[in-house]
Amino acid sequence: MESALSQREQNAQLNQERKKTDSTRIQLENEGSSHNPLTLIIFLPLAVTADICGALDLTGFGAILIRNIDIPVLGILWLWRILGQESKKQKQNYSYQLMLTFLVELSPFGIIPTWTTFVLYCYFKDAKLGKQKI
Repeated sequence: MESALSQREQNAQLNQERKKTDSTRIQLENEGSSHNPLTLIIFLPLAVTADICGALDLTGFGAILIRNIDIPVLGILWLWRILGQESKKQKQNYSYQLMLTFLVELSPFGIIPTWTTFVLYCYFKDAKLGKQKI
């Protein structure tokens, strides 16, 4: 009878320790997944500038200029997403969205602010706003 009581006490202690470790693990995950507004401050003006230059696509000079701007912007945003993905161990891969954004920018619909939309999409997806479930 005493062995059953001691076993129950041990099980109760183990459950309390598990709850503590689970709560600390969840807190660490939440801290690691919090958004960084500095990334928005750095990459949003880059995207907005590229989209404003994309409006020059309607002129002959702008059509050549914007192609030379879109390729470095693609490289910078790709590096941003790849480096952020490795540090946070995210399973989300933004490569397809980034390539789709680049193709839309190269298309005749290049006046649509696709770079800005992509940066805001990634930011909100990484922030807690994008991770909340309804």
